[in-house]
Amino acid sequence: MNHILRTLRFFRLLGTGAILFCLLPGCASQRRVAVGLSPEIEDYYAIYPSVEFDVAAVTAEEADQIKSDGVDKYFAPGSLLRKRLEPFTVYFSQEETRPAVLYFRSDYWDRWLKKKPVTLILIADLPHSPDMPKEDPRILSIDLKKNGVFARPVYVEIEPQKITRIFELPKDPRTGLPAEIRRPDNREAEAKIHGNPRNQGDGQNQRGASENGETTT
Repeated sequence: MNHILRTLRFFRLLGTGAILFCLLPGCASQRRVAVGLSPEIEDYYAIYPSVEFDVAAVTAEEADQIKSDGVDKYFAPGSLLRKRLEPFTVYFSQEETRPAVLYFRSDYWDRWLKKKPVTLILIADLPHSPDMPKEDPRILSIDLKKNGVFARPVYVEIEPQKITRIFELPKDPRTGLPAEIRRPDNREAEAKIHGNPRNQGDGQNQRGASENGETTT
């Protein structure tokens, strides 16, 4: 009987420890943002268009300014707002269609969390039509508290003229390979945003390895 009680107590403590562990940044395998191109985007534009895509965790004031300024002003050369947000940037083009992943264990999250953000902003510099709706679908806002972004991964696809949230890892529309195949080297993005000199080879993508040993589930 004592043995059974000790066993039950052990598993109760083990369960409590697991819960506490998952409340810490260590459960980062689910705390990621993955972005890819929709299979329909080539049919719509006749090519895979050149697209810059930014992700940033922002304050309420910053989110309001992004929506007020609009996509074109946000992506304009020398944008002070974009520079201040220090976004994670992904580049897509006719030559580069692989999805990309931002992991929770990164310098980006370390910097963003210092300002106690309330919204995750995802914004794409997509071509648009003159009759774009008032709520620009090229900007996707996710409430960090209400939507439990820290408990579930965020997967999105870039579709014609909009960003759409999906519920599985995005795949390369050409090959069908999942997002873990590419982690962009963001020094190229930082050079463009911050005006730093770009060294040869800085823009090369890293292939194959997942960050911190994390794998797709």
